[in-house]
Amino acid sequence: MSILTSSTQFTPEEVSRACERDGKLYELIEGELKEKHVGFWELFIAARIIERLNSHFYPHEGAAVGEVMVYCFDRANHGRKPDVVFVRKNRFPGSQIPDGDIRLAPDLVVEVLSPGNSGIELEDKLDEYLAAGVAMVWIVNPDRRTIRVYRGDGTTKLFQPQDVIENEPLLPNFRLVVDEVFPEAPK
Repeated sequence: MSILTSSTQFTPEEVSRACERDGKLYELIEGELKEKHVGFWELFIAARIIERLNSHFYPHEGAAVGEVMVYCFDRANHGRKPDVVFVRKNRFPGSQIPDGDIRLAPDLVVEVLSPGNSGIELEDKLDEYLAAGVAMVWIVNPDRRTIRVYRGDGTTKLFQPQDVIENEPLLPNFRLVVDEVFPEAPK
């Protein structure tokens, strides 16, 4: 990820305009635009997770989307675009799916690892999400075909391809065989 620096600090409104103008995905990190590089492979995996969440929870209990800007941090000039965001419907104002950015801590954030992700960057994101009140974060590793679940209570668990994610209080009656979100490996 590259950071576009300038002498001016960007606002959330300017991030949306920059994304539209440049045709790129940006996050707002401490007032600076940070380009987010995501490939087809990672987006496909994220889309599979979104499909599974929405087929179970939407329209009555919640909704999942990809690459929406989330402003839930303690700084107005800081926002992230997780690969997947899930929010229970009753947490949206008026229980209505909002138009535009999300300004609350999602219930679940999913990050799909890509070759451009550094360990430090991943740890920063994870720490920020949990500190902001995100109840659960999934780190999806396409190379290993695993999902590591981090919970707001400090617990973590690694799920292998044959494992099933289920019985999560945050995701009632939801069941996911980990390997089902991964397509065949690219050649």
